[in-house]
Amino acid sequence: MIQRFQHPAIASTFILADQEDISSAILFADRHLKFIWNQDEKELSLTVDGLSLTLLQNQILCCTYNQDIQIPNGDNALVVLFFNKEFYCIHTFDQEVSCNGLLFFGSDFTPVIQLDDEETQSLGFLVEVLKKEFKTVDNNQEEMLRILLKRFIILVTRLARKQLLKVSTNPREIDVLRQFNSLVEEHFKTKKNVGEYADLMNRSPKTIANIFTKLSKKSPLQVIHDRVSMEAKRLLLYTDVPIKSIGYELGYEDYAQFSKFFKKTTGTNPQEFRIKNPGLAKTL
Repeated sequence: MIQRFQHPAIASTFILADQEDISSAILFADRHLKFIWNQDEKELSLTVDGLSLTLLQNQILCCTYNQDIQIPNGDNALVVLFFNKEFYCIHTFDQEVSCNGLLFFGSDFTPVIQLDDEETQSLGFLVEVLKKEFKTVDNNQEEMLRILLKRFIILVTRLARKQLLKVSTNPREIDVLRQFNSLVEEHFKTKKNVGEYADLMNRSPKTIANIFTKLSKKSPLQVIHDRVSMEAKRLLLYTDVPIKSIGYELGYEDYAQFSKFFKKTTGTNPQEFRIKNPGLAKTL
C-alpha cells in the first residue's frame, strides 16, 4: 500500500507506505525526510549509506534526503512516512516541532528511536488516522495531513530527547545543541572549526563545548568532522566524481590535506576506500 499527497503547484509531497510498496515509495522520495518504523517481531536488516543497520520491533529510524537507503524485499510489517520541505519544512517551522538538529541533521546521523507499548499504540492510532485522511479529498486535506504529521514528529521528538541525549532537563541547552547541529549541516563544507559556529551563534566555543559534554556523546568538533567524513564517503561510494574534486567540494583546496583528514577519521585514504567498495558508484 502506498498513499501519496501531492500539490503540483509547489511540488509538495507526503507519502505513507508499507512493506509491499516501500521500494516504489523510495523512488519518489529522493529529497524527502524519512521515518521507517519496523512494526514486526522480526528484525529488519537494511543498509544506510553502505553500512548495515538492524531495526528491532517497534524501532523507528530517522533519515535525511542525503542518505542512501536500501531496504530488502521481505515480509516485515513496516510503515514509512516520507515528506519533503515543500510539504513541511522543519527548518522554517522548527519552533513547532523542535526536531531539527535532533531527529534530522543531528550529531547522530541515523537516530533509532525505541517505542514502548503505550507509544506504539499512540503512534499506531495516528498512522491509521493518516491512512483515512489520505483517502479524504477535500479543501482541508492538505492541512489535516500536515497537522497529523506534525503530531507524529512531536511524539517521536519527545522520545528522542529522552533516548538520544544524556540528560534533557534544560530546554535552552538542548536548543543550543540542536542549533549547532543544524548550522553544521548548513556550513560543513566551508566552516571546519567550532569557533566559526560559535560566532554564528553569538556564543563562546567553551560554552558550546560544555553543553555538548553534558548532553552529547560527541564533542562539537567531532560533529563537524563526522559530517564532513560522512559526505566524503557518500560521494566516494555513490558517485564517480574524481577524489581531488570531492576534496575541493568539501573545502579542501589541497588534496593531501583532504586525504590526511579522511584517513584520520576513517582509518583509510580516499583511494583505498573507493577501491575496497567497488560497484557502488552511481550518478546522483
